[in-house]
Amino acid sequence: MKRKITGTLLALLISGSSIAASASTVMGISSEYLPEIEEAVENEDPEDGGSETESIQQEQNVVSDTEETLAQGDSETEISENKQSGNFSENDKKTAEIFSEEEQQSGEEADFAVFSEENADLLTGNSEEAQELIQDIENGEMIAFSPALAESFTQTESAQVTADDNETLAVTALGASQYYLDVWTRVYCDEIWTAANDFWGSGNQTRMGCTYRSVHYVDDTGAEKVSPLYCLKATKDGVDSTTLKNDAVKVLKNSTVQKLLYFGYGGPGDLGTSYDPSCGHINWSKWQNRYVFTHIALSKAYFNDCGYATETEVEHVGINRFLNKIRTLTIPPRNKAALSVYGENGWISATGQTIPLSVFRSRPDNLPYIPNSMKNGFQMSPLLKITDGGKAGNGIIITRPATATWQLAYWESAADREAHLTSPNMMSGTSLTLKDGARFYLIFPLETSASQKYSCKMLLQPVSYILVDGKSQTGKDGVQDFGAYVYQGTRGQLTFSMKPSGYGNVKITKTEANTGKKIAGAQYAIYAAEALKSGYRTRYKKDQRIEIGTTDKTGVYTFSKLIPGKYYVKEIKAPTGYLLSTAIKSFTVLSGKTTAVSVTDIMDISGTVVITKKDGDTGDPLAGAAFTLYEWSKKTGSYGKTGKALTYDKQKRTYNSEKFSYTEDNQGKFRIRETKAPVNYTGNWQKDIRLTEPGTAKTFTFEALNYQKNKRKIEIRKTDEETGDILEDAEFTLYEYSAARKAYKTTGTVLQYDSEQQLYVSEELLQTADNTGKFKITETRNPKGYEGKWEQEVDISDESVSLFLEVQNKKVPEYKGVIRLKKTDVYTGEPLTGAEFTVYQWNQEKKAYEDDLGEKRILRYDSDRESYYTEELLITEENGGKFRIVETKNPENYKGNYDKTVVFEKKEGVLTSEIFLQAENTPVILPFGTITVMKKIKEADIIWAHGNPTFFFSVEGTDLAGVSHHYEDYVTFVPDSYEVDENGYAVAAVTFQNIPLGQYTVWEKPVLRYYLKEILANTENVRIVKEAEAAYGKDPKEIATGVAALTMENREASLTFVNKKARYDRYSHNDCIKNTIPLLFS
Repeated sequence: MKRKITGTLLALLISGSSIAASASTVMGISSEYLPEIEEAVENEDPEDGGSETESIQQEQNVVSDTEETLAQGDSETEISENKQSGNFSENDKKTAEIFSEEEQQSGEEADFAVFSEENADLLTGNSEEAQELIQDIENGEMIAFSPALAESFTQTESAQVTADDNETLAVTALGASQYYLDVWTRVYCDEIWTAANDFWGSGNQTRMGCTYRSVHYVDDTGAEKVSPLYCLKATKDGVDSTTLKNDAVKVLKNSTVQKLLYFGYGGPGDLGTSYDPSCGHINWSKWQNRYVFTHIALSKAYFNDCGYATETEVEHVGINRFLNKIRTLTIPPRNKAALSVYGENGWISATGQTIPLSVFRSRPDNLPYIPNSMKNGFQMSPLLKITDGGKAGNGIIITRPATATWQLAYWESAADREAHLTSPNMMSGTSLTLKDGARFYLIFPLETSASQKYSCKMLLQPVSYILVDGKSQTGKDGVQDFGAYVYQGTRGQLTFSMKPSGYGNVKITKTEANTGKKIAGAQYAIYAAEALKSGYRTRYKKDQRIEIGTTDKTGVYTFSKLIPGKYYVKEIKAPTGYLLSTAIKSFTVLSGKTTAVSVTDIMDISGTVVITKKDGDTGDPLAGAAFTLYEWSKKTGSYGKTGKALTYDKQKRTYNSEKFSYTEDNQGKFRIRETKAPVNYTGNWQKDIRLTEPGTAKTFTFEALNYQKNKRKIEIRKTDEETGDILEDAEFTLYEYSAARKAYKTTGTVLQYDSEQQLYVSEELLQTADNTGKFKITETRNPKGYEGKWEQEVDISDESVSLFLEVQNKKVPEYKGVIRLKKTDVYTGEPLTGAEFTVYQWNQEKKAYEDDLGEKRILRYDSDRESYYTEELLITEENGGKFRIVETKNPENYKGNYDKTVVFEKKEGVLTSEIFLQAENTPVILPFGTITVMKKIKEADIIWAHGNPTFFFSVEGTDLAGVSHHYEDYVTFVPDSYEVDENGYAVAAVTFQNIPLGQYTVWEKPVLRYYLKEILANTENVRIVKEAEAAYGKDPKEIATGVAALTMENREASLTFVNKKARYDRYSHNDCIKNTIPLLFS
C-alpha cells in the first residue's frame, strides 16, 4: 500500500492541473534499523492516535489534557494512566479510512508534481509566506514538489536508507526548513518491552512498546534525508504521519539527549554491536534491542519515563549502564578538519592562504608519477596534509571540473607516503575525499598562469538536534515530544589558493669575436649564481649546474623554463676550429622574459710563411735578404712597428717564419715585408696575409723576385699614413726630363700596379743624352677617400740613390655616425631583447631610402649596454647623413611599429657622432596587478544558524591600453577561516588577481542582514569616494566606492569594507555557488 500526504505544500493551492513525475530519494537511516515491512502496518502504536488493523482486542481509556512543564531540553510531567484500546478519535478513524482506501490503489507509482518558473502561475497562496515562496519559484530561485510517500527499502551497510530499485522512497517535496514525520513499525526488546507486555495488540498491557518513527528533512546539501525520530515521553500519545508545523520544531539543547541521539541506535556515532549491555538476556546483535535501549534511555533522560518499566527492570536490563556510558562520551566536533602546508620552516596552516607553486623544468626521476603530458615541465605545490582536530574521521572533498588539466597525487597517511613515496594514488574523476592524515600534492601544467582557488567542503555533514513539541504540533496537551538529529547547519569549509610561479628564458647567441659570424656547435652549461627558489622549494643550490646546451646553425641555444634569479654560463666545449673560451657570462632571468646573452669565440687558426727568393731574370735562388713578419692590432688600428724576422734555411734555400696564431686583437691579419735586399739587387717585396679558416694550420708560400741594380726601375709602395694599409687605387705618372727643352715633358707614363708585390712599378729606365738620367714621378690621382700631393725627382745615373719609394696618404676625414637604440617595455621600462631593427640609407639622387648597407643594415645588440646599435655609418654627400630606422621584428609577446628618421650633421672636431633613440613596445598582455578586498564584520554578530555570511564585490575599470574589464568575486565567513582583530571584527579577504594595470572602481553588492558602514583605503593608490550616508536597504554602491590605480610603481591595491548587521530575523544569508563552464575550441 502507499501513503500520500493530504493537503498542499506550505499551504499553496494548486489552481490548475499539476505536472506529474516519478522520483526516488536517498534518505538518511539504514534499513537495517527497520523491521520487515510486512510488519509495518500490522501493529500500530497507541501513540499514533489510531489503527488500521482489525486485530484490536481491548479498548483503552485516553487520559487527556495532561499538563506538561517543559524546560530547555528537559521536562517533568505526570505520567498518564494506561490507555485502553478501542477509543479512537475522529481523526484516528479518518486516517484509518485514508489508509484503507489507499490499500486498494496497489498499482500506483509514487508521483509528485514539479513547480518551477515555467508553471508557477498554477500556484496561489493564502499567506504572506506562501506568496513569498511563489515569488521565489517564479524568479527561478527554487522549485517545489507535490508530496507522495512510498514504503519499500533495501538494506545497506552504512547508516543510510536508500530506495529500492523497483519502488521509490517517500518524496516529501520538502523546503529547506520543512520536516515531515513518518511512522514505520512497532519495535520490541527481548525483555520488559516485549510484544507480550505491550499495550498494543494481544499484549498484557503492562509495558509500553516503541514505535519506530522517522523525520524527513532537507540536509545541508539540499538532498532529502531521513533520521530516526525518538519519543521523549514513552507513555504519551504519539503523532501520526504528518508535515510538522514550523513552530513545533525547536532547537534541542539538552546535552545528554544530544549524546543519546548521536551515539544511540541510528545516530552518526552509533556505538553499534561493540557496546556490551551486560545483560545476558539481551541479544545486542538485534537492531530492535539497540533501538529500544536508545528509545527508553532518551525518554528516561528527558522525562524520566521508562515506558511503565520499574527502576529495577531498567537497572536489570542495563538501560542505566547504557545511559551512563553515553553520558561519559563527548560528541566530536565535525568541523575541525584543517589543511596544512609544508613551508620553508615546517608545517603551517594553509587555510585561507595563497600557496606558491614550484616550477619544474622536466619530470625528475624521483617523481615518476608526474603525468606524461607534463613530463617536459610542470608546476607543483608543496606537500599538503589534512588533519582532523575533532578525531571524528573528518576530511575534505576536493572537486575538479571535467575539463581541468591539473592533477592530484595523494597518500592516505604519513606511513603510506613513506612506504610508497614514488607511487602515490592519483585522483581520477571529478571528486576526491581526503581524510585525516592524508598527504597530497597538486600538479599543474607548466604554462598555468592564473591562480586556482579551492573551496573544499568538509567530509562530515553538520549535525543539529531538533525537538518536536507535541503540543505545538497538535494543539493538545498530553501529546508526545520527539527528538532527532538532523544533518543540517553550516558545513565546515576550507579555502585556499594555488598561485603559479613565473619562469623565463635565456637566449645564448654565439659569434666569432671579430667577424660576428654565428657559430654552431659551441657547448655551454648554465649554472645557478645564487640559491634559486621557486615557491617554498630551493630548486638549485649556488653554482649547481642546471643544463648543457649546444648552439645551432644560427649560433643560438635557448635555456628555457628558468626560475627567475641570477645565473651564469660558461663554455665547456668549443666547436671545431675555435678556441675554448674561459669567459664567464653572468645575467639575471626575469619572469615572463627572454634574456639575450651574447658570447664569443676566437677561431683556432695558425699559420707559417715560407718565402723563396730568386733572381728575377735568371731564377737563381738568392740569399742575403731579410724578411720581417708584422702583426696587426685592433687596439692601435695599425701594424706593429717591430716584427719578427724570418730565418733562412740554407739547405732548402727558403726564408721561414715561426708559427703565428689568430687572436681577437690581430684579427688574423699579418704583413711580410722584405726589409733588406740581397747585395747588388733591388727589391721591396711586401705581402699582406690573413687567417680566415677556423681549425686550420695554413702555410703561406711565396716567391719574391729581385733584379740586379743595373736594371733600374722605380718602385712605389702606397700606404695609409696611420694604419700602414696598402692603397691600390692611386695613380702615379712618370715624366722624362728633356735637356733640349730644359723642362720635363708634359706627357708622361703611368706606373703599373703589381698586385703580387703590392707595388707601383715603372718600366726599365734608360739614361739618354737628352734626359741625362733625370725623371720626375707625380701622384696624379689619390686613392678614393684620401688626400695629398706628392712629387719626387730621381736621377738614375746616381747608383747610390734608391729607386724604391714609399708614399703615404692621409685619409680624407670621414664623418661617421652610430645609432644607439634602447628598446624598453612601455610600462615597466625594462630593456627588451629579441627585436630587429633595419637601417635604410638616403639616396639623394633617387630621393628615397634604400636598403643598400649590406651587413650594416641590421642593428646589433650590446648586452652590456642593453641597447641596439649600428656599425659606423659613413656620412657622404650622397646620403646627406640621413638614415631611417625601422623595427622589422617585435620582441616576443610585444607589439609596436617603430619607424624613425635621423640626420647626422658634421661637427668640427668630431669624426664620429652618436644619436641615441628610445623605442617602446607595448606588451600583448599588459602587466598584472592585484586588488585585495578586506571585509570586516563584528564577530559577535555572526549567527551560524543563519548560514555563512557572504559578501559580493565588483571591480570594473579600464586598463592602460583603454580596454574595459569587469570582475566579480565574493568572500564567505566560515568557522575557523578568518582572523579577529583587536576590536572584535572578523576579518576575511578576497584578492582579485591578474588584473591588467589601469584604474578600477571597487564596490560591494547588496546583501541580506548587513549594510555597508564605511570603506577604508589600505594602500596609497586607493581613494575612497563617499556618496551618501550609510543605511540598511541602500545599495552599497550609492554609499561609497573605492578607486584603485594600478601602476608599475603600485601594482597592488587594498581596501577594507566595514559592514554592520541590521537584521536578525528569519532570513538566511546570501550564498554563492560557483560553476565551471568548459570552453571547447575546434
